[in-house]
Amino acid sequence: MRIPLWSHLTGRSRPANPFGERWQALLRTAARTPFYARHAPTLRHAARATTEEDRRRALLDLPEVELDYFYQHFRLFMPAGRAVPSHEPRSIWPGESRVAAVSPWFHPGTRARLFLHPDLTALSRFAPEVIAAPVDTLHALAARGGWPPDSPLFALVALTGIGTPLLTTNLRESLWRAFGVPIYVQFRGFQGEWLAGECEAHHGLHAHAGDAMIERRSSGELMVTSLSNPRHAVLRLASRLHAWLDMRECGCGLAATRLQDLQHLPATAGAPARTGLDSLAALAAAVGGSRSHQPAASLGAR
Repeated sequence: MRIPLWSHLTGRSRPANPFGERWQALLRTAARTPFYARHAPTLRHAARATTEEDRRRALLDLPEVELDYFYQHFRLFMPAGRAVPSHEPRSIWPGESRVAAVSPWFHPGTRARLFLHPDLTALSRFAPEVIAAPVDTLHALAARGGWPPDSPLFALVALTGIGTPLLTTNLRESLWRAFGVPIYVQFRGFQGEWLAGECEAHHGLHAHAGDAMIERRSSGELMVTSLSNPRHAVLRLASRLHAWLDMRECGCGLAATRLQDLQHLPATAGAPARTGLDSLAALAAAVGGSRSHQPAASLGAR
């Protein structure tokens, strides 16, 4: 396999920070995809960017990718040959808490137990301290009721993503009444990679530059570039999600950009109805691989 010369620039040392390393890995992966092969000169220029500002400027020279186009042609965004190794995914919850992840597509890491189905009995027996699941799965668990009041549960993590249900104010209050614990939203990518997440202040979702680069169209629609998806190299993906980018320091003390008021854009007139379950199942069946033995979940493409 021929390795592009620009992947090891003469006279330049390897990036000294995780953001730079993931940026380089993303560009190497993109160069091996049918879609971005014709943008090789632009990728070579982008590879020379050494600051976050320069990288964001370099992105503007690459095409925007509409969500429907990605769904219909996602093989064009898959690299030829072996996948580029990705870094260890960000864990659901820091520390040594006992975490139950109810989501077949999600890689929970080493400190969480994966439940493929929202079985209330099995969850209660496991006695999790944190439950992480797609928004609609948490809603289904809350509707069943009967969660033990003396359980060690102290937090819920609502997993959401592009084309998936979002956590509304009413649903947050409903989950609080059912479980009696705080809820934290995590915005995840198609492979479960971290894109943004809610802190204890609950004032928007923090988007860390080392995980994703998020832009905003004039319409308010977010365009997402994931730095941690080992299967697809898609830059500037139009998400059909609207949010405000808040650059102010959060009450928790972090200065990272926050996504405020995340919501779905109205569906295009005349567009066929589509469910997250159906499109994720189609995507998973097409790419095959590590999750082919698992049923599709509701957290994925719509």
